[in-house]
Amino acid sequence: MLEGRVVEAATASPVGSATVVLRGTRVGTVANDDGRFVLGGLPAGSARIVVGRLGYRTDTLTVTIRSGDTTRLTVRLQPATAALQTVKVAAAATERDQFRLSGSPSVVSVRGETLKRVPVIGEPDVLRVVQLLPGVVATNDFTAGYNVRGGESDQNLVLLDGYPIYNPFHLGGLFGTFIDETVAEFELLPGGIPARYGSRLSSVLSVVPKAEARSGVHGAASVSVLASTLSLGGTVRGTTSWNVAARRTYADRFVSLLSDRQLPYYFTDMQAHVRHQLRGGGTLSATAYRGSDVLDASLEAFGDSSQAGGGRILFDWGNTLLGVAYTQPLGARWGGDSTRVMQRLSWTGFNTTLDLGDGSLRFVNRLGDSRAWGELSRWRGTHETLVGYEWSGLRTRYDINAAASDDPILAVGQRPSAASVYVDHTVRGARTVTRVGMRGETVTGTGWTSLSPRLSFKWFATPNRAFTVAAGRTTQWTPALRNEQAPIRIFDFWLTADRNTPVASAWQGSAGGEQWFGGSRFVRLEGWIKRYGSLPSSNLFNDPDVLGDEFIVTTGTSYGADVLVRQLERERVSGWIAYSYAVSWRDGADGRFAPVQDRRHNLNVVTSFRPGGVWSYGVRVGVGTGTPFTDVVGQLVRRRYDPITNSFSTGNQDVSREPIGGVRNGARFPLFQRMDVSVTRTKPGKRTWAPYFSIVNAYNARNVFTYFFDYSDNPPTRTAISQFPFIPTAGVSVSW
Repeated sequence: MLEGRVVEAATASPVGSATVVLRGTRVGTVANDDGRFVLGGLPAGSARIVVGRLGYRTDTLTVTIRSGDTTRLTVRLQPATAALQTVKVAAAATERDQFRLSGSPSVVSVRGETLKRVPVIGEPDVLRVVQLLPGVVATNDFTAGYNVRGGESDQNLVLLDGYPIYNPFHLGGLFGTFIDETVAEFELLPGGIPARYGSRLSSVLSVVPKAEARSGVHGAASVSVLASTLSLGGTVRGTTSWNVAARRTYADRFVSLLSDRQLPYYFTDMQAHVRHQLRGGGTLSATAYRGSDVLDASLEAFGDSSQAGGGRILFDWGNTLLGVAYTQPLGARWGGDSTRVMQRLSWTGFNTTLDLGDGSLRFVNRLGDSRAWGELSRWRGTHETLVGYEWSGLRTRYDINAAASDDPILAVGQRPSAASVYVDHTVRGARTVTRVGMRGETVTGTGWTSLSPRLSFKWFATPNRAFTVAAGRTTQWTPALRNEQAPIRIFDFWLTADRNTPVASAWQGSAGGEQWFGGSRFVRLEGWIKRYGSLPSSNLFNDPDVLGDEFIVTTGTSYGADVLVRQLERERVSGWIAYSYAVSWRDGADGRFAPVQDRRHNLNVVTSFRPGGVWSYGVRVGVGTGTPFTDVVGQLVRRRYDPITNSFSTGNQDVSREPIGGVRNGARFPLFQRMDVSVTRTKPGKRTWAPYFSIVNAYNARNVFTYFFDYSDNPPTRTAISQFPFIPTAGVSVSW
């Protein structure tokens, strides 16, 4: 390990932000404000160290690194000035590095700044942008949930700083839980998932929080029609960075100021992230998140009820996350050029409570996930090896209680543990990148163990053109109990696999190619296929009093092709064109049917135009074929026989007509189309102001959300209920 300080030669004053790099490699660090630096992971022996900073002459020194010891060094830089012509400096884009170095096909990265350029509903939203990427389907406007390559919406692993979040939605799925000001970037893996990721079938969404590199206190505040947000961050002594953020909706407060009516709903988000650089080159970090939705209403106040309990309804749900992570470079060990160890510990909780009338009927779902994740990484030449483990202690409760009953209607508790070990090995050759992995898994209480191989291979025909194939098996033991037929995703009840509910599995493969044009534009085409085994699907006719019939077991297949044309955020015009073709079906006891996310054709065009100056413009155009639904083909009138009058009547039934459904998901909604536009004025300065204005569904397209059938008319009528109408929205943010 090398430890030292960079100072000015004449005055011995510290030179902060100097770069210290091992010559001929990408191993390096940056000196803090006091000029001090620590560079770990260096092999023993003679090493050439390059130290430089703008305004000083670059110095190259030869030092001797001793195994198991610390070499100390003081670097004295000479001031230097030079008159330069205009130069343009641009770092290689993350996507370009992924193209050269990663064996994962189809991975898409989006930086936080890109979120602000996409037309929004209320405010920028990570999950709304994810819906616009290739291979992703949103079933309707009213949900920020998403389905990836034919999978169900609960089959996506969502990570915040590497920690899982089970239900990242607000307002019945209308908005995502991530505060946009805290997002540095996010990455979506819709296929070719490495062996280090498990517990979900379809995709991995990894959200990386910002790390404030500037000293002092900096922040941003924003106000939109939806919520107000405040985020603060800074760096202490160049070694500890911190960020905190909070968001709250205020529609309930706003309505109460203007009317005696109520809108008794709000949601809040709070997030914190701390990262400390240790003297030995390691890092220690902590991440915390709390999101909560609360609907607390008296229906009597609306004039709708005066029933027992005042007609009071309480509905709340939310996520809690606490996690710590430690990483430490270990230098040249176990035959490697460098090694690193990582350990994460976390607790993730999700809970939801629905109380109808002060306990008259109460539904409760609790899920707790205590997790440990450790990994050892070793690099040697062109080889990279990851060996790791993951353990989860799961605790779930699903209870239904009624005040009129001394005993619970339903009480289900599960306490399984899931354990995984994996190895992932990558070899980067002159024209190939090969990654081979294996993941072994088991879940207590199921009698289930599994080996899940993962493989990807990339071949570079030219430095700018590559072809990739990938295949692998994924598994999932935490299904969400929901009615996929329902057009709105109100909430999820999470369960775990047991003797009645099997562990789901899927084999998936893909093949495609990618062509780059320069350093900021590329085209990607990929075909894929997935085959599902033992896939739990919600039983639409389950009996609440019977334990074990919540799911029916299905199998299925999905296949399709994705196209992505992307211009990275460097030019006046940036954005992407994403097109997906997909076919999905499920096979159950009642035959074959299409899942509700089976949208055959889906096209999204997202672009941002910055002509110069303070104005920027964004446009999103979406077109998609209709998703399937179960049509109503008739109506049944329930009648009772009256022996006194010797006649049939409907009696005192509240609903005398019962709809009769046709073939499950045998009909389809019409074509979906929508255009959103936005304009932003950014005025930089000591404080940067950025007001924006957006229009959702700019030409007021009447996209069908669902149908209402009325068989009391003759002939029967069908009325369409539309999705989002023309919606203007505005907001402003200020950063300093």
